[in-house]
Amino acid sequence: MIPFEDHEQRVSSVYVERGGGDVSESNLDHRSSLPLFAQLTERLQERLEHGLRSGTLKPGDFFATEKALCRDYGVSTITAKRALDELESLGRVVRHRGRGTFVASPRVTQVLEHFYRFTTEMQKQGFHPSWKNLRLGVEKATPIVRRPLALADGERVLRIERLRFLNDEPFFLHTSYLPERLFPGLEHEDHDNVALYDLLARKYNTSPVRCQDSFEPILVRAEAAQLLQVPPRSAGMWLERIAFSVEGIPIEYSRGVIRGDRCQLRVELK
Repeated sequence: MIPFEDHEQRVSSVYVERGGGDVSESNLDHRSSLPLFAQLTERLQERLEHGLRSGTLKPGDFFATEKALCRDYGVSTITAKRALDELESLGRVVRHRGRGTFVASPRVTQVLEHFYRFTTEMQKQGFHPSWKNLRLGVEKATPIVRRPLALADGERVLRIERLRFLNDEPFFLHTSYLPERLFPGLEHEDHDNVALYDLLARKYNTSPVRCQDSFEPILVRAEAAQLLQVPPRSAGMWLERIAFSVEGIPIEYSRGVIRGDRCQLRVELK
């Protein structure tokens, strides 16, 4: 095992070498109108991006300590801390008291431009999506569920509560509701191994073609936080979806929370 100080020195030395394609870390410009912490943040972002592109860094790797940054860049502890705080707020690093700063897992980018399937979209971004069913059964629809699905009082729905993973890391906790009248027997299908929309297409010859998604920033409650493996009251993104068939019939209502430290939304307007 490499001693911590030696490990810190070894990682740091990769980036202070001049030439050979490495990111140059010349002194910061003390005469610039740009604050030193902002300059340092930009340098560290370049260092991260270079390391990830070249393969010398990967998510979970040790990145830096405040002490190393003070030494390498000639800045104060306050400046180093503020730069690392900024990187953490951007989701680029994760900080552990007494251990240092580590490369964060990449955030998932969701482009709000067209209808998308979670599994397909994540695979396009290079992630390995999977899921675990937490609860599955038929129940009477509550008023909150009846309204978006346009159901009558007394109608029943299939409720599927799932924890979705990206590269085996918890990412999205959500519950889907589907009208039993439209999909009789759906609760008996292979929900452990076959994606929901694939089951709908295969057995019922239907699938969603458009949806209404709404997003809202929230603080994650304790129970959800435990499943998502984040601290209680962490930032999260609440997502509600109503999915419609080609005939314009609402066939699924879903709602759940996405880890706020792993997602970002991008809207493309034309």
